[in-house]
Amino acid sequence: MPTQKCIWMEVGYVEYKLCDRNFDCENCPFDKAIKQEKSTYQIEEITSKNSNNRNLVFTLNHIWLDVKDNYVALGLDDFAQKLIDKNCTISFPEIGTKLFKGKTFLWFIGSFGAIGFYSPLDGVVVWINQSLKNKPILFFEQNPLDIELIKVKCESELKIDLISDYESLKNRDNQILREYLLKKFSYPNMPNTLPDGGEIIKNYLSELNSQEYYQLLKLLFNKKI
Repeated sequence: MPTQKCIWMEVGYVEYKLCDRNFDCENCPFDKAIKQEKSTYQIEEITSKNSNNRNLVFTLNHIWLDVKDNYVALGLDDFAQKLIDKNCTISFPEIGTKLFKGKTFLWFIGSFGAIGFYSPLDGVVVWINQSLKNKPILFFEQNPLDIELIKVKCESELKIDLISDYESLKNRDNQILREYLLKKFSYPNMPNTLPDGGEIIKNYLSELNSQEYYQLLKLLFNKKI
């Protein structure tokens, strides 16, 4: 049987790495080394903002953007917040990193491995949320539409693939989630999931193994852009 690709290679964090541990990330020294990686940059603290006073736009991968001139703040929506395991760390790009549209720029790292999010634009990182880097649990304790993850300076004309109906996107991806779990558990009366607050679905997610959970996250948050 051919050797499987390391999850860090799958999400684009490293260019080449094969897994010879059958995705046993918990006992993998390479995985531990990545998770312990620390940044030496000094970064300003996050400034809290009220999403009601902003005109946020969204992408297919549940990233929101707040555009102001040549600067764009990026964050994740409540759908992503409910699906990602709270016991995780966040790997941010370094200040000065150049982002390319369609390339991974941010990773949530948990027992399942690492799920990367594709950048919706080209630009240079000028700020990251150091508070969340130091204490990732804060992301799950606040309104995610108020939490800026990074800020990017655009060096050319801003071209972003946006969705026209955000509520339809959430409903569609909720159905994808429901169908995925129905196939796994063959439970005919499974209730709706995220629109009811997301708590009902937690029991089912906890029964997925790491690879199944990782594949579900990729299905929802790694759509081609």
